[in-house]
This record gives sequence, C-alpha cells and structure tokens, in this order.
Amino acid sequence: MKKSENFNAPTHCLKTGKLNNRRWLLKSSMLLLMVFCNVSIMFGQSTNKEIIGKITDSFGFGIPGVNISLKSTTIGTVSDIDGNYSISANPENVIVYSFIGYTTQEILVGDQTTINVIMTEDALSVDEVVVIGYGVQKKSVVTAAISSIKGEDIEKTSTGLLEQALQGKSAGVSILPTSGAPGAGVKIRIRGVGSNGNSSPLYIVDGMKTGAIDNIEPADIESVEILKDAASAAIYGNEGANGVLIITTKSGKGKKNEINYNFSYGIQSISTKAEMMNAQEYMQFQTEAGNSINDDSGVDTNWIDEVSENASIQKHYLSFAGGSDKTSYMLSGSYIDQDGAIGGSNANFERFTTRINLKSEMKEWLDVGVNMSYSHQTRRTISEDDEYRGIMNNVLLADPLSPVFDSNNAGWVSPSGKAYGKSKYVTGEIQNPAAFIEMSNNKFTVDKVLGMAFASLKPAKGLTITSRIGLDLAYNTQNRWAPIYNFSTEQKNETTNVEDNIDKYYTWLWENFASYSTTFGDHDFTFLAGTAAEKYVHPNYYLKSGPMVKEGSNYAYHDYTLDDTQDRTGGKIEENTKNSYFGRVSYNYAGKYMAEATLRYDGHSNLAEGNKWDTFPSISIGWLASEEDFWKSDVINYLKLRASWGQNGSVANTPGFEDREFWQSGLRYPNPTGGLFTGGTRVEKAVNTDLRWEKSEQTNIGAEVRAFNSKLTFAADYYEKTTKDLIVTGETAPSVGNNANPMINGGNVSNKGFDFELGYKDNFDGLEFSINLNLATVKNEVTSLTRNTPVPGAEVRSTKLTWFEQGEPIWYYKGYKTNGINPANGSINIVDVNGDGEITSDDMTNIGSPHPDLIFGANLNLAYKGFDFAVFMQGTSGNENYMAWFRNDRPYSNKPAYFFTDRWTQAGDIASMPKPDNSSDDLYRSDLMVKDASYIRIKQIQLGYNIPKKYLNKLHLSKLRTFVSLDDFFTFTKYPGLDPEAGTDRNDSQGIDRGVYPSIKKVMFGFSVGL
Repeated sequence: MKKSENFNAPTHCLKTGKLNNRRWLLKSSMLLLMVFCNVSIMFGQSTNKEIIGKITDSFGFGIPGVNISLKSTTIGTVSDIDGNYSISANPENVIVYSFIGYTTQEILVGDQTTINVIMTEDALSVDEVVVIGYGVQKKSVVTAAISSIKGEDIEKTSTGLLEQALQGKSAGVSILPTSGAPGAGVKIRIRGVGSNGNSSPLYIVDGMKTGAIDNIEPADIESVEILKDAASAAIYGNEGANGVLIITTKSGKGKKNEINYNFSYGIQSISTKAEMMNAQEYMQFQTEAGNSINDDSGVDTNWIDEVSENASIQKHYLSFAGGSDKTSYMLSGSYIDQDGAIGGSNANFERFTTRINLKSEMKEWLDVGVNMSYSHQTRRTISEDDEYRGIMNNVLLADPLSPVFDSNNAGWVSPSGKAYGKSKYVTGEIQNPAAFIEMSNNKFTVDKVLGMAFASLKPAKGLTITSRIGLDLAYNTQNRWAPIYNFSTEQKNETTNVEDNIDKYYTWLWENFASYSTTFGDHDFTFLAGTAAEKYVHPNYYLKSGPMVKEGSNYAYHDYTLDDTQDRTGGKIEENTKNSYFGRVSYNYAGKYMAEATLRYDGHSNLAEGNKWDTFPSISIGWLASEEDFWKSDVINYLKLRASWGQNGSVANTPGFEDREFWQSGLRYPNPTGGLFTGGTRVEKAVNTDLRWEKSEQTNIGAEVRAFNSKLTFAADYYEKTTKDLIVTGETAPSVGNNANPMINGGNVSNKGFDFELGYKDNFDGLEFSINLNLATVKNEVTSLTRNTPVPGAEVRSTKLTWFEQGEPIWYYKGYKTNGINPANGSINIVDVNGDGEITSDDMTNIGSPHPDLIFGANLNLAYKGFDFAVFMQGTSGNENYMAWFRNDRPYSNKPAYFFTDRWTQAGDIASMPKPDNSSDDLYRSDLMVKDASYIRIKQIQLGYNIPKKYLNKLHLSKLRTFVSLDDFFTFTKYPGLDPEAGTDRNDSQGIDRGVYPSIKKVMFGFSVGL
C-alpha cells in the first residue's frame, strides 16, 4: 500500500517560478524557490507521520474494506483483509473511519502513532443492506421472513454455479441438483414443493427478472435475499407463490480503484458408495436364479471404476472496481473449465462471463446506471436419468463378465482403433457404457445477455421516482449426432443423423415506481407505488438431416448431409404479455411497532377474459420488544416478534389458449349407411374458459433474538402455506370425442413447518470463532382434489409410480407394501392392503415420499494470526429414493451387491432380500426398492492463509490469500445407490433413481490477490 502525500512542493514551486519571463528574475526566482521547496519538504517530513492500526468489530473480528480518510482532504486508504491499515498524517489531522453498517468515527491524530478502532454497528445503516422488492429496508423494521446470504459466504465455494453455492445456507430452502454432472442445474424449493408442476422461485437480478441464474459468477455477488413468506413476496404478485430470490451484484461505490484476481485448480473424482456384484457373486446369483453361467475367462469388470477418472477443474476471476462520491464502476470477467469425473471431455462444462455495473449521480436530483452481463457457456453431456438407454443406467446393469474391449466381439470401433466389446450376457439396450461415453456427441450452447438500465429522480426530499428497463435474452442450441454402431437389435445405429434444437428466450420488462419516505415525530412512513409491463417470446426450432458425409463433429452440420429426403423440420412459438400495478405502505412507530401492507394487481395474457386479472394482498406486523422501557434484560439485548399473512400467484404452470377451440381436420369415422369412412373434423381438446391462477396463501409467525451482547443470534419461524387451484389435467367422458382433456384447477397442496437459524461468534485471545446452524421442518400434503381419480405422474417400466392424490404427499411413490421375507421359501411377503385375500394392483399403496422431514446446514469458521479455517456441511433427513434402474425384463442384468449378500439362501434364513428370482416383478414394484436417502455431506473443509501486511507492502499488494480445500469430499448416508441426491429435471420424478450422475468430490487449491 502506498503512503499518501498531501503536498507536492517541488511541482508547486516550479509552477510559481514561471510567473515572470525576465531572465534575471527567473534565475532569482528559481534560487528562492529551490530554497522554499527544500524547506517545504523538510517541514512536511518533520510534521507528517505514519499512523498504523487495526479496525475490528465488537467481537474482535478484523473488518476489511473500511474507508479511512483525512477529514477535508482527498487523501485516503482502506483496511486490508485483516482490518489493518496505515496512513500518513500530521497531528492536526482528523482521521475519519466509515463502513456500511457501522457508525462513522472521527479521531484526532495528536501524538498518536497507533490508532486501533472498534467499529460499532449502526442500526440504521446495517438495516439498509437488506434488499426487498423495489427497495431496501432497515433490518430492525423488517416484518417478513427474509433470509440474507452475503457474498463472502458464497465466494469461497468451488462451484461455478450460483444456485449450487446457496445449498445449505438458509433455513427452509432446499437445493436439489438435477445431476452431479459438470454444469448441471438445480431445482430450488422454498418451504416445500408448492405445486404439482413447476415450483421454482422467481429470480430477480439487480432488479431484472430472469428464468435462470446459471450465468452469474458467484464472485460477482454482493448479497442474496430470499423472500420466504407471502408478505415479502406479495409485491411480485402472480410470480411470488414459490418464493423470490433477489440477487444483488457488486458495485465499486466508496472504494478506491481495486484490481482483484482469484484462481483455483482442482482434481475431481466420483463420490459414491454404490457397490455392484463382482463376477463371482454375479455368476452364483444367476445360477441360483436358474440361469446357469460357467465363465472361466477371468474377466471381472467393475464398470463404475472403468468409466470414472480423475478430472480437472479450473476457475479464473478478474475484477476492476472503483468509485467516488458521485460515480462507481465494477467490471469483471470469469472463466471456468470443468471436465467430468465420468465422461471426461465428453462431459465438459465451460463458461465465460463478463459484467459491467455503472452508476453515476449526474445531478443532486438524478442518478443513472446500468447493470449488464453477458455469458457464453457450452456443456457436453452423457445420457442419464433413463432406465432404458441411459449411460449411467448401463454402468449399473452391465454384467461384470464382459470386457471393456473385445476385438472378437466388437459393437463399435473408435476412430483411434479401440474395439469396444458387446455384452456377453445382458441383452437389449444394456450395453458397453464406456463405448457410449466415448461416442457421446451431445453439446448444449447458451449465450445470454441480462441487464437493467435505470434513472432515478429525486425532485423533493424523501421522494424518489425510478424508471428502469430490463432485458433477458438467451439463445440455447443443442447439437447431437451419433456414429454407426451395432451392439444389439435394440441398441444400434445404422445411419448418421444430425439433430439441432434451437431456442430463443426473450423478455423485456419496463417498470416505473415512486417511493416516498417521511417522518412525523416518532412516526415513520414509506410509500411505494408503481406499474410494470413485460413481454415474453420463446420460439423453438427443430432440425434433423442425414446421413452425414463423414463421421465427426466437424461434419455435424445440415449442409454436409447427403439425402434431402431425410430432412425434418419443426417448431413452435410461445408468447405472452403481462401488466401490473403495485403498492406498499410501511410504517413504524419509534422503531418499536411496525406494520406493512402490500397490494399487487396483475393481468396476464395466458388466461381467459374474466380471469386475466387478479389481486394479491399481504399484511405484516412487528414488535421490537427490546426497545421498550420495561426491557431490562442483561442477557437478551434484542427481541423482535413478527407475523404476516398474504397471497401470491404462480403463472409458471398456466398454459395458454385453454379457452380457445382448435379444430382438427382429416378425420375418418364409420358411415352409418355403409362400411365406408368419411372425412371429418373435431375440436382437438375441450376448452376451459374458467381456468384461474394457481394461488398460494401463507401465514407466518416469527421471532428474532440476540443475546450476550449480540454474540448469540437466533431466529425461528412457523409457517402454513396452502397452494390453491393447482392446474391438473381434467377428466371428460370418452363419448365427448376429444383427443385430449382440458387443464383445470384441480387441487390444493399444503406445506407447513418450522425454520430455525442459530449463530454464535466470539474472540478468544486472538482466535476468531463463529458457528452458524440452520434447520427446517416441512410436512407436505395434498389437501383436496376435484377429479374423481388421482392424477398419475412418472412412469417406470410402463407402470405409474408417482401420484397426486388427496391425503398424500405430492408425487408420492405407490407400490406393494411388504412384511419381510418368508423364511420358509425366500419369497416376499406382500401385504394384502384391501383385505380381499388376493394380491392385485388394488393392493398398491403409499410406500414412500421424496420429501425430507428435515433439511439442515452448518458452518464453522476460525481465524488466527492470518490463518483461516472453515467447515461447511448440509444434509436432509426423512426423504426416500425409489431405485428404478432395475430391469427384470433383462434377467442377466447386474444388481447391487447387497442383493447377493443379504439374500435368502435356505429354509429358516431370516433375510432382508428374497431368494434370487429374475422373473418376478413383485420385488421391483415394492417398498424393497424404496431406500432411506437421508445424508450428511461435508460440502467444504478449507484452510487458508493471508500473507502479512508487512510483506504485502513490499509487493505493492492489498491482499494475498492462498488456500487448500476439500469440497464435497465426505458423504455419510445409508443409501446404496450412486448418490442420495438422485437428481432429475422432471417435477413428478423427484427421488426416482433411474441411474444418475453422482456428486463429484474435489481437492482444490488456489489464491486470491488484490492490487
């Protein structure tokens, strides 16, 4: 860090000497000026001195980034990562210490050379950093359930995806990976699954709504606010039913010019406890099942080991930030390159992002700014989540007696000459997974622009009028092709085709709103009113052609195919518009009694006339009891009680055109006068002109406590959320003659539970210590269904497995309940649920649920003399997975090792698994396939070291930190599959394990440097 100087005497003197052009006067002036300059320099050196010190909070934690300046000058600096600083000053100078969230302090230098400062929290300032819809709010007067996650809690994670970095950070927020593969997305659920369809929250990034946040670099994040209850989300009306994530990215305001670079590199490997039968176990199991195998080849292939590898991941992040009292800027770029621990480069994820955030106070009454980002990402994938043709499914089911390579029985020879063998025993689609990984050519490319430009007028004290316009534009393409191969009748490709899917997502949003704050004595009011208009357009195009002129990605283009008669094209467009009016009134009296009311009126083009518009209200109240005169507790220094009620809508599952008839022509029907058929037309689907919004109604009661001088913090909430008018497929009589049934408002679902957050931090003789815990409970139940029959969901091997049924959890598993293994003959004891003396499909009942009873997270942070250590874990309890990868129609397919070790072998055995039997389907339709998927995962163990400031000064650096980390390295679970977080992107298939890409563990190291 450079020392600051307040007077450049030589330059000043030289400029003064140029006032007279006469030669003799110039010489005289130069001589006098040289003397004056030397005196000035000597005086400056004799009076200025270096002031050093450390800035800490009330717990002794060093505070980085504190602004330190000499009052009435432009001289300043900032504290380093440990809170240390130095500045040149004279005894008459006053040093000003300021930082968002803390009271500004001014200290006269005098004869001091070391000034250590303890910053105290400023309630008004610290509350301002809580972002709410269309504004900010003091934390002490927040009456809704809002969780806040700071950027520093996200930045240290190794993942390049923001949504994955949020996992385990907030009570009541479930992050469900769709896959463990590089670049795979997640499904975020706030306070349970609120719909039979899409239950994802609304994402708001710097004021602009967006459909996905996988384009945002975690290091760009300033904060993430999660609006969990109806009162906080009601301002977003028909899109707030599933909660809201408000994401604020970094700016450069109040900072000196800074350059930061972060680098990390790691080695990845799969993290799984799944164990399949080896060759000996497989042969014995098959023999006992009646399929005698005598194989003396000595082959014993562990397919999980064969397809997995050590893979690399690297991340780079560079940012430039700075600002003044009037203008701020932040420019950043990031790059991540991650190969797959299964699939290598054929499961690669690569992304580049760039961001620019600008804000300027053009006039005292006018602020303008823009937040804009661009990202380009490519993702190569291998097939999974498919019980028939998924590569991960084949990894589990391929027999161990078949070698990876077999030149005498090859199904495909790679361009490099590797002859991949066919399966020796398993038939059908189940074939060599290593071959299909290498021949996989499935590439997704996404280019996305997300931005918001705004102007804010301040025509009067307390009044701010804002107009902002945003754009969310994404181009998604998928290109795939496959070479010619022949492993079996069911698993072969006789021609090379090229397929492309092209999607364009375009949303513009224009919002205009005014906020007015005023105070009358102890009465504080804030009023908000605004309007919004938006348009969404999503065209889709499908292209297919073949055969390719030559195998290879360089030839996977439609101009290079040979037969125009094989060309296929298709496409559709989705388009809708929305208009909104919204308002909010916030009130608090003396900082003790708070109330807030919100109202939003939304109209959407997807619904019929009469149902296009709806109103979404909310109200909340709060009481800061610890501010009362009677509050005398020396232990509890802060207690706030709050309650809220509100309604939110969901447009995510609302189909368009349900009120319109679409006629289908070219139909044939019997002619009553003869045996001929006559052409005709019909309405393709019955209409429903009464389709309404899905609407969520939620009540929340909460309390916030700080104790022991705020070292201990605790928050608890109880909520009841009911989502009404869920959209399901209706029922019509077959005699109506329609090809499809209309969508109807057909049911309600309830989620209720508790959210708890507990934290403690302290300082013990220089050891900084903090621990944070969060835990949430949830009970999910379908409380009503207007259909006469339950709604079927996901299908596994031609049988409906998940169901939407009154009195049950949403999309629960339905199958046979068992009562142990018959010790006499080793068969399964299936429970006769209906008591009719027979075992039929009528005996199928609830055998499990994918919804956890508990979700939790915890992190521990220690810091001592430049070293920092962090442990972060998260997990779930009570959720169950259905192991659906089995194929009883392929009797020679492999099975988990516990099928062998836990099987019944002779009369009298008390076993947990039946005798080997490849023909019965009872096992695979029963609760024996439902397994406890509870787990605890140590997401991160990280050790870091901050280079001391005395060395940084010599290197002209503001910070330099190095670290090593174990990420996702340890998982504790009883689940026997590849991963207890069996992911899927299908809403009705959560928890169904068809063979998924498992989570990846990483050994990471890296450094962060600042200039």
